[in-house]
Amino acid sequence: MSLRRLLRSEDGAAMVEFAFVLPMFLVMMAGLFDGARLINTSLQVQASAQAGAAYAAIHGFDSAGIQTAVAQATPLGAQATPAPTEFVGCLVGKPIGQGDKCTGDNPLGSYVTVTAQASFTPLAPWPGLLWPNALTAQAMVRIS
Repeated sequence: MSLRRLLRSEDGAAMVEFAFVLPMFLVMMAGLFDGARLINTSLQVQASAQAGAAYAAIHGFDSAGIQTAVAQATPLGAQATPAPTEFVGCLVGKPIGQGDKCTGDNPLGSYVTVTAQASFTPLAPWPGLLWPNALTAQAMVRIS
């Protein structure tokens, strides 16, 4: 094969281009995968908090039962951290003393607040990106 013909040949050009593009493509895919895991974990934490609130709505305030409901709600195994709390007051605003009244459509009642938390670790280190170490979600329900 002559030198001129060798220089004009395009055999293997696609392989060289693919070799340049493949690393960038793999980095993008890994980033998308970690982002999808972050969203999925966030949704599972929210579902765990809502499961704890649903348990409180049915069974009343039972801190141990609520914590168990949060942990067993999803395969993630989120924890009720901090522990569930109960307060008497208005839905919007601070807990109030007896005899105080809420305004408008803001009913006085007994409420339970459930906070679920789970840790998150990305599969790959991403310098410059701040991934959360823990994901937290909160749900509140009126029990009386």
